[in-house]
Amino acid sequence: MKTIALAAILFVLVPGFSHAADWQHYGNARYQYWVGILPGFSAISEADNGDGGVSQSSDGRTELRVWGGYLLEDNFKSEVKGRIDLVASDGWNVTYRKQAPTWASWSGLKGDRVFYERAVPVCDGAAAYFRLEYDKDQAKNFDPIVSRLVKSLKSGTCR
Repeated sequence: MKTIALAAILFVLVPGFSHAADWQHYGNARYQYWVGILPGFSAISEADNGDGGVSQSSDGRTELRVWGGYLLEDNFKSEVKGRIDLVASDGWNVTYRKQAPTWASWSGLKGDRVFYERAVPVCDGAAAYFRLEYDKDQAKNFDPIVSRLVKSLKSGTCR
């Protein structure tokens, strides 16, 4: 019963969210990463430099950014710390952070907005990221979506 209720809530509150098969995928050739795109969201509008892009919900209230980039710090762990410090200095209250050698996640609040960011190292001293930003009153509804996005972010095989 809870599953049916959650599906109904997501169908109503998250435009286009209906079936897992409705998810699309974005693959980035430059940094060799892949990530899921939520149902009802626009296709990724890729940046001119080919590092990633932006997708939005049909109502424009939720945004998914995906990108890759070379590490500016000495290692992945230091890079993540620098990125967390950067969002904190931009006024976000970082309320969650967790890191392992092959991934990192952090999230927080700013006013009535929530963000969730995930990073994975990819080839050649780079990392891939996604950032989902949405309204705070939708946080519970986005928990299963964030979980699916986390599982979808993958890196290619380095040669």
